[in-house]
Amino acid sequence: MLVATKALGLLLTPPALLILLALLGLLIQIRWRHVGLTVTGLALALLALLSSPPVGTALIHGLEADSEPLALASVNGHGDAHTAIVVLGGGREADAPEYGTDTVSIHTLQRLRYAARLHRTTGWPLLVSGGSVYGEEQPEAELMREALVRDFAVTPRWLERRSRTTFENALHTRTILEAEGIVTVYLVTHAWHMPRARWAFAEAGLRVIPAPTGFNRVEPDRPRLLRYLPSAQGLQLSSRALSERLGLIWYRWSQRAGDSTRATEAS
Repeated sequence: MLVATKALGLLLTPPALLILLALLGLLIQIRWRHVGLTVTGLALALLALLSSPPVGTALIHGLEADSEPLALASVNGHGDAHTAIVVLGGGREADAPEYGTDTVSIHTLQRLRYAARLHRTTGWPLLVSGGSVYGEEQPEAELMREALVRDFAVTPRWLERRSRTTFENALHTRTILEAEGIVTVYLVTHAWHMPRARWAFAEAGLRVIPAPTGFNRVEPDRPRLLRYLPSAQGLQLSSRALSERLGLIWYRWSQRAGDSTRATEAS
């Protein structure tokens, strides 16, 4: 079910959605030529639009707008026994040749770096969250611990190894922290992922203080012409933003339907 849900999510976002739309247009042309050409043209127009860096940046900034950077200088957490830092996994690099084994992805590494800094600033304990999404032998949380210990000299107190989705991150993290009497979490994830992550953790019953990282910024030195030409980066930003919005809609619909098990299957 998880794989099917993730596949559906990919099919409903660019570029797969635009490819399907173009194929539909080609099929329609067999019977209704003008309608088919219109659909195919629409697919190409959307591809060009969503591949434009300004469009991708605008879409991703719409997600990041509600996630203000945490003012680390004003945070003093030493002695607070009811607070923890939770950092969410952001994927893995399978069988990375330079390491000879699986390791964390660049997104996960960004989150770990910021979580390590927050830990050193506040003294709050760390929980890393991430399981084996597709049945990998080593859960992502263990890869995250290895990176924290070896690269940042920080040891997390808890490992949440069971989750496969953001919603499961929240549910299993709550179970671990409830046993420790911890009710407040500083949640570390990418700014574009924060709206969905914050919603999931709040629904799980935790008090969430966002600690976002990995903000996307416009490249001011890029020549004006290059800023508007379609690019892989622009399409990636658009696809990520639409995927996050789709995931949040799915979570909220599942909650309203009173079926949290549906949400656990979302990406």
